[in-house]
Amino acid sequence: MSEEIILQADNLYFSYDDEKSHSLNGLSLEIKKGHKVAFMGANGSGKSTFFLCCNGIHRPSSGTLYFHGEPVDYSRKGLLNLRSKVGIVFQDPDNQLFSASVYQEISFGILNLGASEQEAEKQVEQVIDYLEITPFRHKPTHALSGGQKKQVSIADILVMNPDIIIFDEPAAALDPKHTIMVNKIVDQLTARGITVLMSTHDVDYAFSWADDIILLKDGKVLIHGTPEQVFANRSALEATNLRQPACLELFESLCRKGILKTSLPVPRNLKELEAYIAAVSERTYHGGTAPMKETKKAILVVSFGTSYHDTREKTIDAIEEEIARSFPEYTIYRAWTSKMIMAKLLKRDGIRINNVKEAMEQMAADGITDVIVQPTHVINGIENDLMKEDALSYRSKFQSLSFGTPLLTSEQDNWEMIQAIADEFSYVKDEEALVLMGHGTTHYANSIYAALDYSFKDKGHKNIFLGTVEAYPSMETLLKMVCERNPKKIVLAPFMIVAGDHASNDMAGDDPDSWRCQFEKEGFPVECCLKGLGEYPAVRKIFVRHIRETME
Repeated sequence: MSEEIILQADNLYFSYDDEKSHSLNGLSLEIKKGHKVAFMGANGSGKSTFFLCCNGIHRPSSGTLYFHGEPVDYSRKGLLNLRSKVGIVFQDPDNQLFSASVYQEISFGILNLGASEQEAEKQVEQVIDYLEITPFRHKPTHALSGGQKKQVSIADILVMNPDIIIFDEPAAALDPKHTIMVNKIVDQLTARGITVLMSTHDVDYAFSWADDIILLKDGKVLIHGTPEQVFANRSALEATNLRQPACLELFESLCRKGILKTSLPVPRNLKELEAYIAAVSERTYHGGTAPMKETKKAILVVSFGTSYHDTREKTIDAIEEEIARSFPEYTIYRAWTSKMIMAKLLKRDGIRINNVKEAMEQMAADGITDVIVQPTHVINGIENDLMKEDALSYRSKFQSLSFGTPLLTSEQDNWEMIQAIADEFSYVKDEEALVLMGHGTTHYANSIYAALDYSFKDKGHKNIFLGTVEAYPSMETLLKMVCERNPKKIVLAPFMIVAGDHASNDMAGDDPDSWRCQFEKEGFPVECCLKGLGEYPAVRKIFVRHIRETME
């Protein structure tokens, strides 16, 4: 059985300048009842004009608009009926609110439709409670914050029990907190079966939220389909100045590399994609030795390494000490993976650090029976893969060999990392920017950096940017995004376990190519924070949790 068409446009034309040019230029489309539809396209493509036609504010110069299968009636009575069933929440609430108080504003529309005062009061109270407007219900509308005005403008429409609600850029001019609030309200409306049309430039939100995407160009439909269909059409995206959603871009990249299967359902958000990635890894291997009556357990902490003694004490040493305190029944061993750093320490300071194979040999010689290998790597990249290969070559010497995961492996890791960064840099003001430098890799796991950069902003931290030295997002990409935000100051910090050579030179150095110098060249004041992730207590706790999860 086909779904009911609630709204249909048939060859609509509309002009603001006596037919010299057309804002709607033969627009034809169908909207299904109960669907969530995202309208996208460059400014001037016709989105707002079409919305005003849907509500009867504009009348097409030619063509027909159908509502519930009937042509729209442009008589006074017909328009009153249309506007009671099709409501618009304008981009700027000040264009919509005009009553003296919030309560009067919300009750105006339903009273104007002829409802009794008793019925109007009942409906208004329900909407005020539903949209959590009670704390400011008696305030003057001009005294409300931007987010509160948006809530009231939604209440204006919702109180009339519409069939369709139209949002014209609902998050425009809102702070992150109120953007999340409005998105939550939109989800509540769609859950009630109300048809929701929305114009937005946020491809990531549209991809995760919408049932249908309609791309407009030059006043007509360029493409109309599911989010998967539309966002897979690169030529259509290019023609409308849009990019692919980060989630889809990463998924396609992982499929091309053979990491994920193309037969998987396309993930609509980063949470679903992360679940696919998490399912790839394997943790525990059973060795060749027979079970022993007496067991000796060890944790091998594997780090990249650093030649800076003070930094090592604050990061790698601190992580190992935290693990030792958390698991007193285990012997703690150390291994590093950077041959260059280990050779430098041996030559310069006479300090010898075991590599992974040497550490495995040492544990076997010490009679260790069960080993947990916990890397302090940030992501599951090349270094982590090579480390696992080296460790697994000794699996026959142990009763069991288990692997903890790198710092950023699960959704929980990401959210805890975001919170740790937000807490550490709580002093960075909204008009300033925090730019984090990660290492980066050609390994497929590098996608986590782009995903985390998006997640910072998804969690409301619009002024936090994450890039890498050697991969994507690159400094070139970051520079564009930061310049668009135009912060008053930039705080630079390493997104690496230790604040070593990369932090001191590539990030904070005096070379013209350093990140500090590049930002200063653009005219931004820059403050450098040389503090590795290993110095954050929250990060050390993540590693401890990974070990506990491995034991379970």
